[in-house]
Amino acid sequence: MLHLPPLYPITDASRPESLSAQIRRLGEAGFPLVQFRGKPLDAKAQWLELRAALADAAANGGWPFICVNDRADLTLLAAREGLAPWGLHLGQGDLPAAEALRLPGLNGCHIGASTHVPAEWEAVDPACDHAGVGPFRGTATKSDHATPIGLEGLRAGCAALRAQGLAPIAIGGLGPADAKACFEAGAEALAMVGEVHQSTDPASLGWEIQQARWQIRPPFRRGQGIVLLGGSGAGKSTLGRLLAQRLGLPFHDLDDVIEADQGVPVSAIFAGRGEGAFRSLESALLPALLTTPAVVALGGGAWEAPANREVVIAAGFAPLWLAEPPARAWGRVSRDPRRPLAQDRGAFMARCAARAAAWSLTPALLPFGRSPEDLVSAMMTAW
Repeated sequence: MLHLPPLYPITDASRPESLSAQIRRLGEAGFPLVQFRGKPLDAKAQWLELRAALADAAANGGWPFICVNDRADLTLLAAREGLAPWGLHLGQGDLPAAEALRLPGLNGCHIGASTHVPAEWEAVDPACDHAGVGPFRGTATKSDHATPIGLEGLRAGCAALRAQGLAPIAIGGLGPADAKACFEAGAEALAMVGEVHQSTDPASLGWEIQQARWQIRPPFRRGQGIVLLGGSGAGKSTLGRLLAQRLGLPFHDLDDVIEADQGVPVSAIFAGRGEGAFRSLESALLPALLTTPAVVALGGGAWEAPANREVVIAAGFAPLWLAEPPARAWGRVSRDPRRPLAQDRGAFMARCAARAAAWSLTPALLPFGRSPEDLVSAMMTAW
């Protein structure tokens, strides 16, 4: 099933802040996925805002992912400019999902659907990988909403979607007080408009919702090994050491293991033998770190190799993406001579954008500006 962040913010065109600025602000706050909803702006205004948002995200490591609401036409235009968004959300009266995936440049898009009644959530187009269920209650941000389904309806809808392998998203008039009940009912994420934009601190709201989901679905099991992945500068080693200490498990940094094995720094391997040789060493040395439960931190590119993903899953370890905004990570690692792939901002951001699809195959740990100590404590209290 598709992994989604616990809080899924949606833009609000009725606010004075432009849609592209809303997406930039939410991305900087730590949200990895934002839905672009441009109604009631006209098509030209929506296109200009969407293009600006996608270009800004591309320049910042593909962060945040952007899912376009309803407008398959604008999504197609973006793809033609090399700015294909992460996804496209389609209502019941929009273009069928399977047809949308046939549009040029959209074959890799994540397609979502809106569902409101049993007939809809029990027969979602197989081309979709996620779907909204609702509305949970009435909302001022959508005057033409369907009849609210409440908690019992949400529970039935989530069960039907999960049975089809779809990630359910609770929608409609939700606030943080609803989080625990919605996650217990089977929602993977909560979509919010008003609560997000009215908040003076959306990062704290995201942090609160993440903790609520962990209370229902902890990010790992007791005794389970953990593999941390993500970009250079995300803080995997720092977090991994703290987490291993709290769990009473060994900690391994794959880069350190490679240096010890080869007797030279990672930078020397890159300089003398090339990136391909380094990637081969990652794959050769990783399996030995997975024989007993431990916390293992991977290098930024290790998760791209299918063989590495397969060996982690086969070992029963929990892979977790430490999803730090790339711009924040760049501020930590820029021009660090020990990091051979962090010398040029443009190249660094392009690499993050290229790797994000692989990282997002796993559940995300979202720091939202908190310290590694705070993140570890939040994960531990989920037990």
